[in-house]
Amino acid sequence: MFYKKIFSKQVKSSWLRCCTIVLSIGVLTNLSGCKKFLEMPLKDKVPQENLFSDEQGFMDALTGVYLGMNKPATGLGKGLYTQDLSMGMLSVMVNNYSNASTSSLNDGLYANIYKYDYEQAGVKQEIGAIWSGLYSNIANLNNLLGYIDAKTDVFSRDHYYRVKGESIALRALFHFDLARLFGESPATGMNERAIPYVRSFTATATPFVSLQAGLDSCIADLVQARDLLAKSDTTTLRAGDMDLFSAYTQNRMNYWATKALLARVYLYKGDYVQAKQMAMEVIGSGKFPLSTSNVAVATASTRDRLFSKELLFSLYSTNVVTQNEAVFNGAGTPLQLALSNKNALYGTTAPLDWRLSWFDNNVKNINVPSKYFQDANLPYVLQNIIPMIRITEMYYIVAECENTSGNLDAAARYLNDVRAARGLNPLPTSSTADQVALANEIGKEYKKEFIQEGQTFFYYKRLNKDLKAETGTTVPIPDKVYVFPVPDKENEYNPS
Repeated sequence: MFYKKIFSKQVKSSWLRCCTIVLSIGVLTNLSGCKKFLEMPLKDKVPQENLFSDEQGFMDALTGVYLGMNKPATGLGKGLYTQDLSMGMLSVMVNNYSNASTSSLNDGLYANIYKYDYEQAGVKQEIGAIWSGLYSNIANLNNLLGYIDAKTDVFSRDHYYRVKGESIALRALFHFDLARLFGESPATGMNERAIPYVRSFTATATPFVSLQAGLDSCIADLVQARDLLAKSDTTTLRAGDMDLFSAYTQNRMNYWATKALLARVYLYKGDYVQAKQMAMEVIGSGKFPLSTSNVAVATASTRDRLFSKELLFSLYSTNVVTQNEAVFNGAGTPLQLALSNKNALYGTTAPLDWRLSWFDNNVKNINVPSKYFQDANLPYVLQNIIPMIRITEMYYIVAECENTSGNLDAAARYLNDVRAARGLNPLPTSSTADQVALANEIGKEYKKEFIQEGQTFFYYKRLNKDLKAETGTTVPIPDKVYVFPVPDKENEYNPS
């Protein structure tokens, strides 16, 4: 029997001066291949000298970080990657929901986010929770990494490379998202102060670095993580496995996800050569094939709404249902996309875009975005997941890199590969005639593919697009809309 407990930790001093963390560990009481690694049970408040005395302790500490990616960030019950950075805050900011401006959900939080009012108390609190949540996870990873090299002898199989590689890759992921949220757009502020890049578990505040330096540090971490994970089993993508730590690798920061994140970071930095190379290697692996049929079809009781075989990394969280229900299927008026907006985005002429299966009527017969609804007969492997990295993004990256180089035919080919995987015809000649037309088509794909996932915001920011024009919002857009304010407490304790 597997028991689910909340990962427990305590962070003292300032937001970055994490000098004490109480980590939780777990013991497998009944190994089962149909359970997931992140459903491992956890014991509370085990001293660190005991936690890192064996292989299981390191695994459990890493489990705690994955749990820290999805647990509610505030008392209001919102999650870090399961809501704020996916279906919630970032989706509202790119107008995925046409009624967000009048929403009373969460005491009007989304209405204030829609106005980009970062100084409003609820929005400011949520931004602070994102900062503290990501840095708490980083502190836990640095704590684990501070012990692991002295304990190589406690690991079996390829677990040392998995634990260390995943930990370093996750550290890069969290810093990258911090840089994308709190730093300037790379189109305008590569040399501007961005974030602290924290590589050690220490009570000393880490100075802020420029966006350029932060991205370079992310790349250095990801290259190291990639090389470590290359020494683990990269040949298979396991679901159930008697070795629970080696099971459900798509729910973890695996080797292929690390390469894909490298592609994402290189693109953000403007290094199109390296971005294309990393993305091509992931595509060329053949491990994440594009769909050939509409597995998300609305009439199927076991529908795969997320096109899950295309996911390089998806976060597993039992909070998904609760958070989805609260925003799209519970009391009050749910967030929704007006029919006219939906038709403008996905089209109405045959062949119809398979992604229209991402919209359904809820219990009140209101049509809402439904990526995260879970049907009664949904297979276990499709339950409770939030997409983190999709193979389709790798196609978009290659298409953008080819387009930037003037290789229009190649760029169109990669876009058309994704269109075919969504039931659509190839782009007409008028849409591939020049670089501007192709760039517009890439932008349309981001809007359609990443609805409710948050990545469209980062696409707009990377290119410093006019957010008002891109989203069709009518509210004033602040000059610093792309830069979240660093929490007051951090500026107080770490003014560097």
